[in-house]
Amino acid sequence: MDIAKTLKDLRLSANLTQKELADRLHIGQSTIVGYEQGRNEPVLSILNLYADFFGVSVDELLGRDELTPAERAAGARETIKKSITPIEDDMLYAFREVGKKLGVKGQRAVIDVAESMAGIK
Repeated sequence: MDIAKTLKDLRLSANLTQKELADRLHIGQSTIVGYEQGRNEPVLSILNLYADFFGVSVDELLGRDELTPAERAAGARETIKKSITPIEDDMLYAFREVGKKLGVKGQRAVIDVAESMAGIK
């Protein structure tokens, strides 16, 4: 998939107009049009804006699904790409803060409580 189609598909999946997206990213609407029509390619700083806004990686924007050298060296056979939601991001932050204050035992207690609440264990 080419980057122009990827950028347009992301915008449409978020039900945003080009103007709305431009306003949210603080770039010009004509810039969005140029990217989506394939006339221009975004620089890294713009790719990062898109990636952060849509919760994807720059690699995903560029259509890169292949393994990284580190993944290959670790014996991975395929990449696992999962986006996390804002609430999951909040939970991960809180979990790390528990780890800083209470260590691994505190983190394990958090996991146990969450699993108990969800009926997993």
